[in-house]
Amino acid sequence: MYLSHRQYTTRLSQKLQGWLRRKARRLPEAWHEAALVLLRLDLDPARPLLRALYAPGPRGRPPYDPVCVLRAFLLMLLLHYKSLPQWADDLRTHPRLAQIAGFAPFETPAVGTFYAFIDRLEDGPYTPPCAHCVRPSRLRKGRHRRHLKQEQADRHAAQARDAAQADTVTERLAQELLATADQPRPQALLTRLADLLWTCGVLPSAQRGLLGDLRALVLCGDGACLPTGASPHGRPTCDCRAHGIFRCDHARYYRDPTATWGYDAYRDTYFFGHRYFQHCVVTAEHTLPVHLGIAPGHVTDCTMGPTSLDRFLKTCAAHALPVTVRAVVYDSGLDAYGIYQFLQAKTITPVIALNPRRGEHPAPTGTATHVNEQGIPLCPAGLPMRRHSFGPGGRRIYYNCPVKRPTRRGGRVQWVAHVAECPHQVLCQPQTQMGPVVYVRTADDPRLYPPIPRDSAAFKELMATRSGCERSNSFKKVASRLGERPCRSATQFLVRLYLVSLLEHACAWLAEDRKQRGEHTDSRAGLREAA
Repeated sequence: MYLSHRQYTTRLSQKLQGWLRRKARRLPEAWHEAALVLLRLDLDPARPLLRALYAPGPRGRPPYDPVCVLRAFLLMLLLHYKSLPQWADDLRTHPRLAQIAGFAPFETPAVGTFYAFIDRLEDGPYTPPCAHCVRPSRLRKGRHRRHLKQEQADRHAAQARDAAQADTVTERLAQELLATADQPRPQALLTRLADLLWTCGVLPSAQRGLLGDLRALVLCGDGACLPTGASPHGRPTCDCRAHGIFRCDHARYYRDPTATWGYDAYRDTYFFGHRYFQHCVVTAEHTLPVHLGIAPGHVTDCTMGPTSLDRFLKTCAAHALPVTVRAVVYDSGLDAYGIYQFLQAKTITPVIALNPRRGEHPAPTGTATHVNEQGIPLCPAGLPMRRHSFGPGGRRIYYNCPVKRPTRRGGRVQWVAHVAECPHQVLCQPQTQMGPVVYVRTADDPRLYPPIPRDSAAFKELMATRSGCERSNSFKKVASRLGERPCRSATQFLVRLYLVSLLEHACAWLAEDRKQRGEHTDSRAGLREAA
């Protein structure tokens, strides 16, 4: 029997009231918080997507309700379980946990049902078994013969071959993304998970007004590392150890088929695993993820950021949501010319911190003849000139004499020349009010001359919102325990990442409901403290 969201909320609300009246056997606080979150999460829009994963006429025992299985998975993540076998055992032995998930007491699925649920998501809509077609979940499982050094050498060789097509990796990626902008999203696991997040999380948040103005949306992006639970050393495929050779150059067997060695700049260490990148809408009160992507550990944020943004824009079009991205906020790890070119082609304002280790010395543009290391024009006396204003459309930045500055005297704005501050002790253009005046073209070098100057108040205000992405990463890796290597494949990591993102939307709804009643608003903090 399949329960609708209304039937589920009615039954669970009655159960919660009964449990609260029993003081001797009161529901644990963490379970109560998780139940309140799930009550606000309507999973009925995901039923068509999930039902297509199962056979239309099963010959054996009818499957469990996929919505209840998904809700049980969400409840596991809310209670910060790391082990699926442990969760399946507790779900079977605790009747109230089963009722919160939507199951009847002692009629809960075994651990194999949860693993099969992930496999169904990866395989896509159900198709009859075929001897000539191997499902993606079967290819992922088992041991995989890999030669990590050879894979790294092949990647370097491919990068060297592609270097002739574009100056940098990001420029080549920008060209590829712009060329395929009209193509639909591939029918893969990432698309199904993105649709699940949108139908059950993003669209309801937009209806509640939690995403702000959809016509001028500001996205924040950030990446994080996920060490895999599989061994980075693998198992030998040869008998060299029997001959006393303990460091051979043969291929080895690995449990994780896509994990690679990468560098974690935050911890200044190398790791073996994966890397994910997410885009979030950050407001003063909530951080709401809207799209995530995962890649092997060697892939950098410079390539994952534009790819994730391109998939987000295609997802908006697929769901007919009128979204216009006004700006994106990135850290210095995405300070690359190809990203600026991609954002310019999409008419999106880049708000990216400058990475002093990248790029060459800026070249003069416009009417400026000499610039310093920050790209600011220098006057004939060698002083950095004063930024005055922007030209039409923001494609030019005008600078004027650094010793001529406006001031207010007698209620009026006047220009005053501070001749003593000039190294030449004389004005270059005494007959003008603020000359000499030069300008630089922002389109010629958007990295050093962004539309929003990096020393402006607007840039600093937007850059401050990026900390919301870091809080979301912390909630995923620390509170939800994804950083403790609970998975051995990118598929299992990606499923958990999207489900945790869906829970972040539900926690925001609970916080808004409590705010209207004047109660405690940070539901995620309440779940962390209760656990």
